[in-house]
Amino acid sequence: MLGKSPVRAAWSATAGTVALVGAALLSSTVLAQDLKSVPRNRTLISQGWDFYNQVPSPTNFSPYAGVLLHQRNSLHYTVNEMLFYTNHNTNEIIPWQAESFSYNPTFTEVTLKLRDGVTWSDGKPFTAEDVTFSLGMLRGAAPDLVMSAAIKEWVASEEAVDPRTVRIKLTKPGPRWAQDFLATGQAARFVVVPKHIWQGQDPKTFGFFDVAKGWPVGTGPYKLVKADSGSLVYDRRDDWWAVKAKVVPAMPAPERIVYRPATVDALPQLFSNNEVDIGRALQVGNFEASKARNANIASWNAQGPVWGAADGCTFRVVFNNQKAPWDSVEVRRAINSALNRDQIVDLAFEGSMPKALVPFASYDGVKAYTSQMKDIIDAAALDKTDAKKTEELLKSKGFAKGSDGKWTLPGGQAWPITILTQNGDPIAPVVAKQLQAAGFDAVFRPTQDAAYFDALGTGNFEVAVNPHCGSIYDPWQTLEHFHGKYAAAPGAKGTNPRAPTRYNNPELNALLDKMEARQPSPKDAEYVGLVKAATTIILRDLPQITVAEEMHALTFNTTYWTGFPNAKDPYVAPYLPWEGFNLVVSRLKPRS
Repeated sequence: MLGKSPVRAAWSATAGTVALVGAALLSSTVLAQDLKSVPRNRTLISQGWDFYNQVPSPTNFSPYAGVLLHQRNSLHYTVNEMLFYTNHNTNEIIPWQAESFSYNPTFTEVTLKLRDGVTWSDGKPFTAEDVTFSLGMLRGAAPDLVMSAAIKEWVASEEAVDPRTVRIKLTKPGPRWAQDFLATGQAARFVVVPKHIWQGQDPKTFGFFDVAKGWPVGTGPYKLVKADSGSLVYDRRDDWWAVKAKVVPAMPAPERIVYRPATVDALPQLFSNNEVDIGRALQVGNFEASKARNANIASWNAQGPVWGAADGCTFRVVFNNQKAPWDSVEVRRAINSALNRDQIVDLAFEGSMPKALVPFASYDGVKAYTSQMKDIIDAAALDKTDAKKTEELLKSKGFAKGSDGKWTLPGGQAWPITILTQNGDPIAPVVAKQLQAAGFDAVFRPTQDAAYFDALGTGNFEVAVNPHCGSIYDPWQTLEHFHGKYAAAPGAKGTNPRAPTRYNNPELNALLDKMEARQPSPKDAEYVGLVKAATTIILRDLPQITVAEEMHALTFNTTYWTGFPNAKDPYVAPYLPWEGFNLVVSRLKPRS
């Protein structure tokens, strides 16, 4: 996920679009020779999560500039912090900048109580004015900033009742809103920015970067001291409010954190050679090979083949439902009948991830619902490779095979299928091969992350392989990605990176609207009935095809640092791009 979170998050065209910056950087960039010396065994080196040859946009540190920029790769465990974190393993909410939130009886108003003593890195107090300013700034900038469209949809007004109390009025009942927007922290996240710096700036262009001024300013324990196309360097500050407030017992052990981007091909060797401590999960074959070369390479589980943990995501073959012939249910079902999920997980992941039929992860909170849906999942009969069924479905819509044995469009024209995929993704080659075996003229096209997500966001694709992140404790968190409100007009950019299907079904929309206004519970028969009805429609219409559950071989190098979360010590979900990784950094201990 990647890029992962149940937040009903907005992405959009953004002034801070991911772009590589050449030699011309701002004058405030610090040169390497100006940095103090920090030994390797006191330095935590991160590749981040996304694959880059160079640091993207090293002069833009706005947390809202782009989904794939620094907030996802390094800012969230160095400079910035969240109001709350969530241990997704248990769904426990962990107060941080804030102490609590509460609702009114109709779930249309949230009262937020901030923690006493939180301060910005420049010494200014963190107050309710910062929170209300940030909410208002995003609403006013919609849809041009990450999260802004979602804030505009949900937040009617915000008020600083006193320095530590915020009252937020919602546009509609939102029984999940506080947790999903203020505590989840996966793909798009609500990061409070300092009003005393951002006020008067244009949030669409403000880069929040000036090392000499201490920018970016956050409440976290680290400060940016160097930024260029090669790396970002964050040094531990002299003090941190969380120590004084006794939220943590001491300053974090790493004296320096270095973000150094790398490509998918380079990363396994970097782990093996102790040149990186944390980063993107390796494909299982590379993980096991790296572990054989370096016994200090570790993951969530001590043994395989399933090394990883649930992360709220599944893998899918996603269709652009606005483009013919993918607007046909029969065509989408024909593709499903041509796929073999067992083969996909064996060849793409060496059996390290379980196959899946529905777009729900295996967290306990979600399984409380899916265990009640076995009948409708079985009735959908999706897990069956059936060449005859594929042929029947296509012929019923006028498709035919040409003299070369490949399927043609109803008018007899050639039907080339290009499957868009990210670099290094192992699913698309297997899917393409399976479709070729069924007579489809299918190929896959690996694409750099920025171009890939831009294509999905603008609808400039027909078929893609894509992770689908959503449900952490409630199926609605995934199902709502199929709401017609996310089906942007053809050519227009969508507002939610998790909703690229452009599927729109009024019957489903009505069900989702009812679910949205209810407090979810697997013990509420009426709510479970809505979940079942919505899931039945998705399994019938197949706007996407779910093939496997995402359980990455999370990769941690324990040569220099110990204390990473694992199955025996699941103190927080272990995924580096999620906001909760801040809790990991504060728990690390030097090995020697």
